[in-house]
Amino acid sequence: MKIYISYSHKDRDAVERITSRLTQDGHDIWIDSQSLAPGDVIEEKFVEGLAQSDVLIVVVSENSFRSKWVQREFSMLALNQISSRDKRIIPIKIDESEVPSYLADRYYLDLSLNFQAGLEKLSETLRSPILESFTRPATTATSTETRADQIAKLRDALRQGNLTLMCGAGVSVEAGIPAWGNLLVRLLELMMDKLSRSHPQKLGELEAAEFQKRHGASSLILGKFLKNNLGDEFPIKVREALYEAPLLKSPLIESIIQLARPQRHTRSLESIITFNFDSIIEENFDSNQISNRAIYSESIKHKGHEIPIYHVHGYLPRQGELPEKSTLVFSEDAYHTQFIDPFSWSNLIQLTKLTQNTCLLIGISLTDPNMRRLLDVVWRKNPEKTLGHYIIKRKPTSFNGGALDDISKLLEEQDANALGLNVIWIDEYQELPGILTQIAHIR
Repeated sequence: MKIYISYSHKDRDAVERITSRLTQDGHDIWIDSQSLAPGDVIEEKFVEGLAQSDVLIVVVSENSFRSKWVQREFSMLALNQISSRDKRIIPIKIDESEVPSYLADRYYLDLSLNFQAGLEKLSETLRSPILESFTRPATTATSTETRADQIAKLRDALRQGNLTLMCGAGVSVEAGIPAWGNLLVRLLELMMDKLSRSHPQKLGELEAAEFQKRHGASSLILGKFLKNNLGDEFPIKVREALYEAPLLKSPLIESIIQLARPQRHTRSLESIITFNFDSIIEENFDSNQISNRAIYSESIKHKGHEIPIYHVHGYLPRQGELPEKSTLVFSEDAYHTQFIDPFSWSNLIQLTKLTQNTCLLIGISLTDPNMRRLLDVVWRKNPEKTLGHYIIKRKPTSFNGGALDDISKLLEEQDANALGLNVIWIDEYQELPGILTQIAHIR
């Protein structure tokens, strides 16, 4: 049998043991140290070796995560598997590194605890003419075990008081706060009402949604347009639009409350970072007697018993006076200010939590370039290149499904991994509260 092995050169000793055993078993091994000659074009030889192989072995380790070439090779192998459907990929763990889900959606071997026993299992499996153990999708038990491992690590971080929750728009939307696009449309309506009172044109008759569609401006540019034309009324109008609809009961918010409530054998959340303007979390914490402090500027401090809730894009409480020191990161100019100032309090807070804590990202799409920059900075400064943070994402789904969804999932996970994030995949957003509840449940 022809076997291709993908690995980091820093794992050469372990790979030589694997190669030696498989060669003794009579297999034909394609490995770069033995198959490349001076002058060979590496990528051409890689494709040639891949095409001729019956089985693909992927050696997963901390070293492989540090190597851009190996990660690229992993991508090509996974894409080959998705497109051909007849290649056999066998991921092999040689240390405590997590196997990426685009490789771990099949059974894999763990040699980290007992290398020799793992080799025996590999040898035995490869003797099977159909490789049944590796060609079928992972069983429910295997998938559950992977999820259980992820939840266990987050639970440990919570127990130790080192868990930070990072909340995006998806958290507030479930509670009745308008999504970003709907918020912009409503503010356009309010802006047009204001302009129509001072101009002869009946701008109010033009539907805001059609206006947005015609002009096609990006949300940040449109935000700047709204801010300029609403003037001093801008924060008031944003608050009016935020809380216009009745608030809804949110299972997701209720699960966050469970995370924030101290238990006998654990501490509560160390902190929350939210990119939302609203006070939904604070209101629910207050009604459940959970001490908290909304922080929206560097001058605000919290007490030891209070959970700090950092509003890094600004804060607009539903009731009371508007905070004077809260700057809304809503428009292009405000966003540029935050982006170019590495010492802004909001950037420093995010960097501190990403460096010192375990962070769990929920309701976040990873499209914010400033967030991506901060994640990248922390990842680059992480010498061990361990994926220390987590993001919960919904599996990509399309009308036709199949290979397109598999490729999308692969690319999204690789993007998250490149930013230092493990991905916890869910089929539907309704699963999210259950995951947070499991993390909060301390046995």
